[in-house]
Amino acid sequence: MPRSAFSVASSSPYEREVGLRDGTRVHVRPIRPEDEPLLQDAVAHMSERSVYFRFFSPLKRLPEAMARKLARVDYEDRFALVAYCRERGEERIVGVARYDRAPGTDAAEVAVAVVDEVQRQGLGSQLLSLLAQVAREHGLRTFTLIVLPENQSMLALLRKLGWIHRAIFRGGLYEISFEI
Repeated sequence: MPRSAFSVASSSPYEREVGLRDGTRVHVRPIRPEDEPLLQDAVAHMSERSVYFRFFSPLKRLPEAMARKLARVDYEDRFALVAYCRERGEERIVGVARYDRAPGTDAAEVAVAVVDEVQRQGLGSQLLSLLAQVAREHGLRTFTLIVLPENQSMLALLRKLGWIHRAIFRGGLYEISFEI
């Protein structure tokens, strides 16, 4: 496997520690099947607005079947990174970035979610950048995001990263594509 910015002394080449603007350090690693309850807990700690921006639905709780699907990836065509911190010896997910490759292509749909308490601290941009690096290592060239027009934070982040190369407004949503 190619050496990447994730390479640190760890059990996975995709694990690392990142710093937030406020000085908080969080750990990033690939998602694991046992993260299912941690995903449910992360969604429970998100505002209704943040949940709606991520899932386009007013979920009160992440359904078990959805949590199971999100926590199980093949680490190539379906990949996700989780950002977590430790509290009282337990991991707590504070951010997730994932991609799902469109079958038979070099393009993938991407999604990012950050719990409200650490939003606007640079975690979303770091997760997206790290995910893009993994995606390139797995032969992907293009990311596509579906973004609600009200999600100005995500649109601003994509502009800041220089990643809005093509945006189509269709059915009340922006479909944004960019080369990674």
